[in-house]
Amino acid sequence: MNENETINQFLQQPCIAVVGVSRTKTKFGNTVYRTLKKRGLQVLPVNPHMTHFEGDKCYSDVETLPSHVKALFVNTPPEQTIKIVEKAYKKGIGHLWLQQGSSNDEVKLYLNGKQINYTADRCIMMFAEPVGSFHRFHRFLSRITGNLPS
Repeated sequence: MNENETINQFLQQPCIAVVGVSRTKTKFGNTVYRTLKKRGLQVLPVNPHMTHFEGDKCYSDVETLPSHVKALFVNTPPEQTIKIVEKAYKKGIGHLWLQQGSSNDEVKLYLNGKQINYTADRCIMMFAEPVGSFHRFHRFLSRITGNLPS
């Protein structure tokens, strides 16, 4: 499967858990959560230090997510991401989005050869339609520089 297909499959999942929501309102995980929810997707927040996020039940970790969750967006430092990815794989989550800055060689090495679709080092905001003006421009620049998956 090519990267564009992996991206499309992720965004077509009926429920996406967002790891990296925060009490700090301006954090990127919060922006992603709000944006995906606003676009009509069912999203579930994940943060071990919160019981609710913007009125929604917040799950403490991947292991506590409902079994119907098959997609996970991750916006954490790489040293946390590896543990999250391992738990997601063991839980049977088949689609991962590792936001830019969330993965490293250790994470990618762990995922290689596993039956899991993942996108790493891409900004989800460039792909979750409708794409806003800033991210649309970023997507345009990526296209003309040859850095956009086709």
